[in-house]
Amino acid sequence: MKRFFALCISALFAGMTWAQAPLVVSTHPIYLISKKVTQGIEEPVLLLDHQSGHDVQLTPLNRKTIKEASLVIWLGKAHEAPLEKVLKDNPNAISILDSGIIQALPLRSPRGVALKDTVDTHVWLDPNNAVRIGFFIAALRSQQHPENKTAYWNNAKKFASEMLFASQRYSGDSADRGYWAYHDAYQYLERSLNLKFAGAMTDDPHVAPTIAQIKYLNDHRPSKKVCLLAESSASPSQYKKLGAITFQSVDESLAKQQDFVVAWQTLAAQTQACVVNARK
Repeated sequence: MKRFFALCISALFAGMTWAQAPLVVSTHPIYLISKKVTQGIEEPVLLLDHQSGHDVQLTPLNRKTIKEASLVIWLGKAHEAPLEKVLKDNPNAISILDSGIIQALPLRSPRGVALKDTVDTHVWLDPNNAVRIGFFIAALRSQQHPENKTAYWNNAKKFASEMLFASQRYSGDSADRGYWAYHDAYQYLERSLNLKFAGAMTDDPHVAPTIAQIKYLNDHRPSKKVCLLAESSASPSQYKKLGAITFQSVDESLAKQQDFVVAWQTLAAQTQACVVNARK
């Protein structure tokens, strides 16, 4: 593991400069992982507080934070397109999606068809990806601050152990768990929770589902009653057209949580309960 990351870091850090300046992380879930890795050493700075990667409005303070950072970790253009203009020429900015250290899946249509040359950016929901991101941060920061290398790596190892232990709690149940999503943001949970995607209402949470898609879902119900995962902003007037459902409000961005492992477990437990209750 260390050898793999050492090779990645050597290439990424070519020409990079830094000083005793903060670690800045773009979005909340990656920030939570960073907190695990840097615990007791430093406090990372969350760039997009109370903002999703898709709806970025940079303030003068945000721009100052980026300028003063010794390292900016962001997901990448596919998730945070508005940041590209600011970060593309920043030698201290590293994209997780461009790093080659995670296993990404393609986006799917609302009917479950994989879309060529796309990437589902919710990569942190896969426990193995979360662990890889943790080690990646440890490797990056150890390169910049070798005096703290042991502490960073020990923190990353501890996070990996906690994360994988949490995910293994769900791996023993092999029941077929068909579910719907308001929009398809949860496929990285499917392996851990034995979920089977049966369709989404819309491919964009800001765009209302079409009558044709609602009809498709009702015509292809995986069971009489189906679990629907949706953000709290989803309108009841839209999903009540689906008939018998078990509704579960979820947040894949983990925005209100302060510990990544606890946040992942909470989301997993909510999802599991929704699917199990739908089968009753």
